[in-house]
Amino acid sequence: MTAHTYFDEPADAVLHALGGTATGLPAAERAARRARYGPNRPGPVRRPKRWLPELAEAFTEPLQLLLIAVAVLSAVFGELSDAVAIAAVIAVVAVLETSTEMRAARSIEALRAMTAPTARLVTPGGVREVPAADLVPGDVVAVEAGDVVPADARVIAARGLRVDESTLTGEAAAVGKSAVAVPAGTPLAARSSMLHAGTAVVAGDGRAVLTATGTHSELGRLGRLVAETREPPTPLQRTLTQLAKAVLVIAIAASVAVPLVGVLAGQPVRDMLLSGLTIAFATVPEELPILVVVLLAVGGRRLARRGALLRRLRAGETIGAVDVIVTDKTGTLTENRLELTELVGDRRAILTTAVAAYPPGGREPMEQQLLAAAAAEGIAEPGPALTGHPFDPQRKLLSRVHRTAGDGLRLAVAGAPEAVLERCVLAPAARARIEAEVADRARRGLRVIAFAERSLTGTPTAPAEDGDPADHEPTGGPVDLDLAGGSADGASTGGRGLTGGSADRDLAGDTGEREVVGGSADRDATGGVGDLDLAGGVGERDEVEAGLRFTGLACFTDPLRPDVAAAVATLQGAGVATIVVTGDHPETAAAVAAAAGLPTAAGAAPVATLHGPGTTTIARPGDTRETAAGRPDADRPAAADRLANAGLSAAAGRLATAGPSAGRLVARGDLLTDASDEELAPLLVHGTVVARATPAAKHRLVQALQARGHTVAVTGDGANDAPALAAADVGIAMGRRGADLARAAADIVLTDDAYPTVVAAVATGRNIGAQLRRAVAFYLGAKVALVIVLLTALAAGLPVPFAPVHIVLLEIFMDLGASVAFVAEPTAPHAMHRPPRPSGPRFLDRAAVTAIATVAVTLTLAVLPGYLLLAHDNPPTARAAAVLGWLAGHALIAWTLRTRPGLAWRTNAAFPAWAAAATAVALLATLTPAGRLLHLDPLTARDTAIVTLTVAAAVILSLATARATHLRDRL
Repeated sequence: MTAHTYFDEPADAVLHALGGTATGLPAAERAARRARYGPNRPGPVRRPKRWLPELAEAFTEPLQLLLIAVAVLSAVFGELSDAVAIAAVIAVVAVLETSTEMRAARSIEALRAMTAPTARLVTPGGVREVPAADLVPGDVVAVEAGDVVPADARVIAARGLRVDESTLTGEAAAVGKSAVAVPAGTPLAARSSMLHAGTAVVAGDGRAVLTATGTHSELGRLGRLVAETREPPTPLQRTLTQLAKAVLVIAIAASVAVPLVGVLAGQPVRDMLLSGLTIAFATVPEELPILVVVLLAVGGRRLARRGALLRRLRAGETIGAVDVIVTDKTGTLTENRLELTELVGDRRAILTTAVAAYPPGGREPMEQQLLAAAAAEGIAEPGPALTGHPFDPQRKLLSRVHRTAGDGLRLAVAGAPEAVLERCVLAPAARARIEAEVADRARRGLRVIAFAERSLTGTPTAPAEDGDPADHEPTGGPVDLDLAGGSADGASTGGRGLTGGSADRDLAGDTGEREVVGGSADRDATGGVGDLDLAGGVGERDEVEAGLRFTGLACFTDPLRPDVAAAVATLQGAGVATIVVTGDHPETAAAVAAAAGLPTAAGAAPVATLHGPGTTTIARPGDTRETAAGRPDADRPAAADRLANAGLSAAAGRLATAGPSAGRLVARGDLLTDASDEELAPLLVHGTVVARATPAAKHRLVQALQARGHTVAVTGDGANDAPALAAADVGIAMGRRGADLARAAADIVLTDDAYPTVVAAVATGRNIGAQLRRAVAFYLGAKVALVIVLLTALAAGLPVPFAPVHIVLLEIFMDLGASVAFVAEPTAPHAMHRPPRPSGPRFLDRAAVTAIATVAVTLTLAVLPGYLLLAHDNPPTARAAAVLGWLAGHALIAWTLRTRPGLAWRTNAAFPAWAAAATAVALLATLTPAGRLLHLDPLTARDTAIVTLTVAAAVILSLATARATHLRDRL
């Protein structure tokens, strides 16, 4: 027998297979197993790194390695001051990035909701509390409401036991548990005989034998899958790798070309060698890592103000490149709470029956809402029940008996609609009408409970034990257990109800009777009866719960989070597709998707299949762009339907159903795990909903999207989402309700749990990416201009225009000043009205090369003419002209690269402040005696006019080029 078959074996057979007994394991055997299996911990899954490993990782970035090489060469050539300066830059960048990520990790720890560290172990000597880490397979544990299940376990006795498994399965409603085995092949979400590590007991009590601990539990398997998932390279990492290679080529070429040209022009060899080394240092953009980190840090701070905490700085830029979001439903799109939305029938009659059917006070949200609604109507609770039957997963209902005012007896019944209707006396037309009402609510994704009642005749017999008789109903089981002072013969009281014939829907879920182990606070201590004497005989349950009068229906929903529909629409308008993957029921998932505005039905607005590699976005209605294969997207849905209808793997027709113009509805997501990329292709459509999905299926879907060239974000809050969160380009976890494993695997944590924050994160990420491209293009263009100016001067037999002290002055404004100016730029107004940049093309694409060339040419034009005109007469004056032309020209040329050049200065005061400061310093250094400190002679009025004209011509050329090439929109 293997662990995965325990749910379909009788409880006594499981105990025998595990070598245990209902009273637990002997101490010696427990010690031996503890040594064999190790501690009951899910394992070290994506734990936050310590300072030193994180710092070491920061030194492995491509540009960091390049800078280290430059620092070493500087020291070798005797330029110790340069070597020290570069080493300082390297250290600052590494420390800044490390401290940012460690600070985020500490913030995540502050959000962590710790699980209970202990468990109540059943031993031959009684029940005692032990550390959960000490548990071993074969141990028997006692659980009750409020406990967190410490390991995977097979239920051997239960009474009203209900467990919230949403973090593992994605289902919002608590599920019933019993000792009754379920058939082989039953999906995880329907295994009512099993408890799973990390899930929360919300009602009832019971006992279970542990079948898997630590990394062998379902939670541990998820942890291993997360740990084994290799994080994909981000667009930023790919960008920096490209830039490092390009810059290295430029630096080597410049350091060789400058001395060679100088020597050929008659310049001293020693001076040219030093000039070559200086050019190499000036060409290598040692400030670029600082620029990138500052951009990401500022963007991260903006995201934090909007409720999104960056665990990894790089995710701040990657989120802007996302073109597909794979989202969880429960707790992400919805609030993960069931809310009473509708009563179908006579409101007062329904609430009166509900009050009589449920125990006083209500234990679970659905019960509490019904009782609160009854209290608002002035309906009082009828008092302690005389007798009753707890929820039975096979019968899908519960019942309780109360004494009426006239000393009669009244039976109140609640349960799954089809189970209740089967026991009601109804005319065919009335039954058909009620069944239609139920089917309509099921299609809308509502969870439905039906109520009925009847008057009883007879007298009580066989007084019950202390406590509510409903809590002591023996339902059969493998062992006798003493629970809460009463004898329960292994009660089988959990289970799942049905709606509209759906075998997996939990409708009567919150209807079980329960009692906390070891306490009596929740009992109806009535000293009532066990069974009823009906017409002179002992009535069986079937006889008592027959001939009912139908009362009505109560409908519940897991509410959609505020503004989710608007967020989904905004993302779609921005070219970001949404795919919903959940462990919940297909009808519920489809209804939530429809409420969120996703086209998961035939007849919805046409949305074509996701593009493959090399394409730019997901086609929207009316879009005629072509796919990577060169075919119009209009042809793709038909092909997708053929694949879907022909079959996806062996499970052919069971996988997907939908119209040709909408996302697919996949009813059995667990069948996707072994599907190939080609078989999954028809499902990669905006609006697709995958229900009954396993964590492995969600992980597989993410991999299929990435294989087609998409940048994928995954949102989720449960441990079941963790593998997909880790595999995604950007994992986004909920911070308040999210599971520890989900937050540890994610790159971004939403501290406000608000799905619209994803929109803000995408917009901020796009701005980070856009400003990074602008800043880097300007930066590299200026470096190219510097090389051109130096080479041209040397080729003309003139001294270099800039001495080392001048280059230091230029770089203060060109590097650091420009970085701050671009970083502070606000998000472009059209950022969320166009598709994201595709992840396939290189950073140095046509737009980036155009921008670099524009900056290089125009900045050269702003500097070189004035220098060449004045150099033969007075080199110090010529150098002053070059400095003035550079400082004034480069700030004004950078202005032409802004997304919105006419932006009010208050919106980004850094940009005009930088331009004004650069110009002021230039005028002070070139028009006053202060310039002599920099070995510059003051310019005359004529000289100043020449420089002014050349700078003006350069700026005009830059503006014209930007407009002619639509550069602002393309970057």
